[in-house]
Amino acid sequence: MKWKVFFVTICLLVGIFSLDRILFNELYFLFPNETEWDSSPWYNFIYKTKSLQKQKKEHRTIITGSSVALYSVLPDELNQKENRKTKYDFFSHVAMSPTDLYYYKETLLSTRPDVVVYLHNFADLQWEYLEKKDQSLEFQEEIWINQLADRYPTKTIYPTQYLKDYWNRISRKSFSKLATKSMFYVSRFRVFFWDPIIVYIDNHFRSGRKYHLYQGAIPKEGIWSKGWTKESANIRCSEQRERESIFIQKPNTDVTFQFYQNQKTHDAKTPSVTIQKSFPKSGWTDIEWNELVGKENDWQFVQIQVNTNLTTAKEVNLIRYGKDEPVGIRLSHFFCKPLASESYAYSRRSFWDDTRFIQMSDSEFRNEYFERMIRDSGNRNELFRLHKVREAKKMVNAVGFEPWKEYNRILEISDYFQSKKIPFVLVLSPENPIEFAFYKDSQWRKEWVGDLRRKLEERGQVLIDHTEVVKDVRYFFDPHHLTYEGASYYNYIFAKSVEPYLSHPKTESFQE
Repeated sequence: MKWKVFFVTICLLVGIFSLDRILFNELYFLFPNETEWDSSPWYNFIYKTKSLQKQKKEHRTIITGSSVALYSVLPDELNQKENRKTKYDFFSHVAMSPTDLYYYKETLLSTRPDVVVYLHNFADLQWEYLEKKDQSLEFQEEIWINQLADRYPTKTIYPTQYLKDYWNRISRKSFSKLATKSMFYVSRFRVFFWDPIIVYIDNHFRSGRKYHLYQGAIPKEGIWSKGWTKESANIRCSEQRERESIFIQKPNTDVTFQFYQNQKTHDAKTPSVTIQKSFPKSGWTDIEWNELVGKENDWQFVQIQVNTNLTTAKEVNLIRYGKDEPVGIRLSHFFCKPLASESYAYSRRSFWDDTRFIQMSDSEFRNEYFERMIRDSGNRNELFRLHKVREAKKMVNAVGFEPWKEYNRILEISDYFQSKKIPFVLVLSPENPIEFAFYKDSQWRKEWVGDLRRKLEERGQVLIDHTEVVKDVRYFFDPHHLTYEGASYYNYIFAKSVEPYLSHPKTESFQE
C-alpha cells in the first residue's frame, strides 16, 4: 500500500511539472505577441529569445545590453539596407546589468549568434552598491546579493542559477521564493501572464482607447507617443473604418475636418469637404466618417484642426517638467491604419516626444534639459537612479580605478564567448556631452577604459569607444538614451564600426 501511495505521488508530481513546462513555458508563448516597446519587458524578452532560438536563415549579429542598447540602435533600419552582411537582432531588456548578461550567456549562445555586440554604458555598472571610502570605492556585496534576489530578472528568468551561487547568503524568505520559481514556470511568469492576453483583447475586441504606444497613421506634423496630435494633424487614412475614436480634453472644443481626394489635392490644399464640429463634452467620442464626409465622396487624406480650447502637454500628463507645448486631440490606437498582427515589441517609431528636441536651438535644449532632468533631481523619485549615476560620475574624479563584481562580470562574459569561438565586441555607447563632462577627464575613466581594452585585447577581442561620437546634445533624451533621431544618426556609425568583425570564422563545434 505504501509503495502504491509513493508511486501515485511521484506520478502526480511528474504530471504537475510536465504540465507546468508544456503549458507555461511552451504553449503560452505561441499566443500572438502584440505588446508594445516596453509595456511588458520581461515577457517580451523571453518571447524574443524563444523567437531567436527557433530559426536562423542568415548571418546573425546579436546586440545585447540594457535600455541603452534598445535606445541606441535601430535594427529595423539596419536590416533594410542593401548588400548588408548580417541581420541585426536584439537580446536586450530594460536595466540589464552585466550580472544579468552573465546569467544569460548560455541562453544567448542558444540563439546561434555569429557575432555578439555588447552595448555598454557607465550607468549599467550598478552604482547603487558602490560607496566612497577614503580614496577608493567599496562594493557593498552583501547588500547587492540580497537585493539582487528580489529583482525581476532574477525571479523571472534565472532563479535556479542564482540560487546555485548564493543560496547560503540570502534570507530565508528570498530562498523560499526563488526555490518555488525554480520549480514552477507559472510562479515565475505570473507577474506578466495576462499582459499579452489583455493587449490582444484590447486590440481586436475593443475600441482602441486604451494603449501604451500609438500605432496608427503618423500625421505629417508628428504625434506624441500617447497619440496626442499637435494643433493640426494631416493624416493619410489607409484604413477607412466606419468609425474612429478621438479624445477631447476640454468641453466645447471646436474642430475642423477637411477631406482630400488624393495626394495632389492635398498638396494643393483643395479639400473636397470641409466641416466644423463642436464637441460639448470632454472624453472619448466616436467619429462616423460617412456622417462627416458623406457616403458619395471618396477621400484619402484628412486634416484635423483644433480651433478652440487647446490644451497643453503638461495638462494631459505627457510631460511634467521643461518646456510646455500645445496639443490637440488624442487618436485611438490604430487610427486610420490596419491592425498590425506581427510582433513589434522591439521596433521603435519616431514620436514628437523626441523629435521636438531637434527643433530647439542648442541653448534652448540645454535650458529645457536642466529643468527636465537635473533641477531638484535628488528629490524626484522618477530621476532617482539617473541622479545616483550623475553623482557617481562626480565621485570617480576623486578615486582610483579598482575592479569590482559587476565590472568583472564583463570579463567573465568575454571569457565565455572566447571559449565558444564567438566574436565578442564591447561598444561603449554614446553619452550626452552635458553629463559626460562630469567625469570625462578623470583618471578613473582613463584607467577603467584602459584596463577593459587591454584585457579584451588579450582575449583577441575588441573594445570600441563611442562615448563621444554623438556630439549634438539634442540627440539625447537623458544622460545616455538617444532619441529616435539620435539613434538613426548613430546607426551608421555603429554599423560601420562593427562591420570589420562580422567575418570571423565559426568553429566546427559551433556549426554543429
